[in-house]
Amino acid sequence: KKKREKKEKKEKKEKKVEEEKKVEEKKEPEPVPEKKKFDM
Repeated sequence: KKKREKKEKKEKKEKKVEEEKKVEEKKEPEPVPEKKKFDM
């Protein structure tokens, strides 16, 4: 079970990184307010 949790954590982290990359690309034209960035 521990191993599985670790794997899920890793996948979650990778998914978050992917989403952050998308957000980075999206916000390129106009900067996202610091607060909004912080909430994500």
